Amino acid sequence: MSEVQKILESHPHWPAVEVIYHRLQAHGYKAFLAGGCVRDALLGIQANDLDVATDASPDQIEGLFEKTVNVGKIFGVMRVLVEGADIEVATFRTDGTYQDGRRPEGVQFSTPEQDAERRDFTVNALFYDLGTKKVLDFVNGEADLRQGLLKTVGIPDRRFQEDHLRLLRAARFVGQLDFRLDPQTFEALKRMSSLVKTVSGERLRDEMGKILKSKAVGKGLQIMEESDLMAHLFPFRLRDNRWEGSCGAKSPWQLLSLFVRQTTKDELVATLQLLKLSGKEQRAIERAWELWQNPAAFFAMNLGKKLQKLPDEGTLWALQVLEFEGSSWQQALIDLFKEWDLLQRHIPAPFLSGDDVKGQLTGRAIGACLEEALELQLERKLRSRDEALQWLKEYLERETHG
Repeated sequence: MSEVQKILESHPHWPAVEVIYHRLQAHGYKAFLAGGCVRDALLGIQANDLDVATDASPDQIEGLFEKTVNVGKIFGVMRVLVEGADIEVATFRTDGTYQDGRRPEGVQFSTPEQDAERRDFTVNALFYDLGTKKVLDFVNGEADLRQGLLKTVGIPDRRFQEDHLRLLRAARFVGQLDFRLDPQTFEALKRMSSLVKTVSGERLRDEMGKILKSKAVGKGLQIMEESDLMAHLFPFRLRDNRWEGSCGAKSPWQLLSLFVRQTTKDELVATLQLLKLSGKEQRAIERAWELWQNPAAFFAMNLGKKLQKLPDEGTLWALQVLEFEGSSWQQALIDLFKEWDLLQRHIPAPFLSGDDVKGQLTGRAIGACLEEALELQLERKLRSRDEALQWLKEYLERETHG
């Protein structure tokens, strides 16, 4: 058994792919694995997804499998749900004219050779014949893979004109694969870089997330800078294009927060709006950014106030980054996280509520009293409701006679 076959068979969705292959083959259709999973297997790594390409039409795919999802039937793309997996099954096709820089006006179902010719980069245009267990290469992708070279299929200008997101995908694959960019592909990328501004914020956000978590992220960002993609999308990065590293980031918004760390407030707002982040993600990034701009203001607060802010994702992430970097606040962070652990990383229910001060305080004075009581509770200076009620009695006396 070849190493490629071993890698493919080790994928948890391999049983589903086998079911799809045997069903299609039994009815006279071809079934190949396609794209990234073939590329990654040749590189000795397991892909996230196994995608199938076939000469069966979408209608024929629907007829052969009990559970299918129409995700792009007009473009020949279906999803088949089998063996607990969700597998993309696409019909070999050639694309019609692209008018919007994103998708073709229509497609024609075709052959594997023609399907390979319409793909973006040669290393993504490989097939694996599940019957013969051989790689099918119609665009010299294997040679480029061996050389660590990213090159468009066919004429670079045409590929980028078809789908403007491919401009950013070029930088992404350089970083993801740790490859070098073909000179002709780079020159076309530089010539056409302004077209990236037509890409939707959602697609930009997703692609940037992939760039920032790639293994050679610095190379991807360098391609963005040298091709002028950075100047068109994120000009603030040209002031300081260093990459701080992932700092243990697990979420795309955390990586993006590091990417915008050195912005001005106006640049931050504009970037978050451009990338169409959710309200929750925007708020988290904004709070992390605010803390990074002035950590001294955060650490000047009393312990209770600091602890109340830790449930906020953005604040907690900003502090974790400062700890990861070994900042001058290291001991203060160690002490703070120790206190947070004693609280089992959540804010307990307050000992006092508005009912306890009803009729005794009014307006903002109520909030100020309850906030101070909670701070003392978090600092373990008030350890029970009885202690809190005694404190409240003394507090009210001070307010009345003070």
